[in-house]
Amino acid sequence: MCDRQFGEVMSLVIRVINFIVARALNDRQFKTLLDEVNNYPGLLLHSNVRWLSRGKVLSHFAACLNEIRTFLEMKGVGHPELADTEWLLKFYYLVDLTEHLNQLNVKMQGIGNTVLSLQQAVFAFENKLELFITDLETGRLLHFEKLSQFKDACTASEPIQNLDLHQLAGCTSSLLQSFKARFGEFREHTRLFKFITHPNECSLNTADLNYIPGVSVRDFEAEVADLKASDMWVNKFKSLNEDLERITRQKAELASKHMWTEMKKLQPEDQLILKTWNALPVTYHTLQRGLMTHGYRQHQIPTLSRHITDEAAFTLHSDGSLGTGGERGRDKTLRETLRILDAGRF
Repeated sequence: MCDRQFGEVMSLVIRVINFIVARALNDRQFKTLLDEVNNYPGLLLHSNVRWLSRGKVLSHFAACLNEIRTFLEMKGVGHPELADTEWLLKFYYLVDLTEHLNQLNVKMQGIGNTVLSLQQAVFAFENKLELFITDLETGRLLHFEKLSQFKDACTASEPIQNLDLHQLAGCTSSLLQSFKARFGEFREHTRLFKFITHPNECSLNTADLNYIPGVSVRDFEAEVADLKASDMWVNKFKSLNEDLERITRQKAELASKHMWTEMKKLQPEDQLILKTWNALPVTYHTLQRGLMTHGYRQHQIPTLSRHITDEAAFTLHSDGSLGTGGERGRDKTLRETLRILDAGRF
């Protein structure tokens, strides 16, 4: 039911966008209307409207909703849903939720992320979904900025009006369960992923080792025991984690300043990990061959990131565009990628 309802919301958004942007005359007239209003500093919709290629399409639509209504009325086009409280409730929920999903996707993108960092990002988002459910059930809406503003506006104009936030909480709960189902394998191999950067602290059981094809459990366990007893190699991995922490802090600082080009210049984390493991002497060949050939390389960022974003059917490209494959910026892509509550696709 959630998929159908939110699909209807997105379908209308797409139709309205196409009506305005896909026709040259309408496009020019709408830009003129925005220029006259002059109420969107920094939004730049009036100078470069790329509705169908921006991850912010929903928030842009929300920011211009009053002008969109005015423009459609001028054109004699009727879309009563744009003034319907129930439709708007779902729309603003989608605006906020897709923003949260965009933030998750940004964390997934880039070269050199480690499987452990991706795993932590997914787990953190699942924790946030728990918060979102409580947020909706209690009506606080601390994590739903646009939805909260809409609720306040409704309350101000009609104090006795009751908005059904519990239905949205139910949809968010379904999304959480879909995440847990799709990424359950992450939890099954948490120790294995952590072992890649913390072999001196972690212990793997037989089930973990069976996940690495062709590894000798006997040799693997013996080499781990040797490594943990060597101060030199233990310190090597401690230095690795200090470097990974430093890069994480640098990424966070650069991201807060939107310095994406500078972020790309940072040394990829996976290169640091490979360099550390390759520094081990031949006496640790079982560890190296097992983890680097099977345990790590099978889960490097290109493969895993594609798996995650493909499963979510919601890809945010490095240039900020939405889409999958070669269909960037097209109606079909946007309709597919923004169906975020489709339990069958997550």
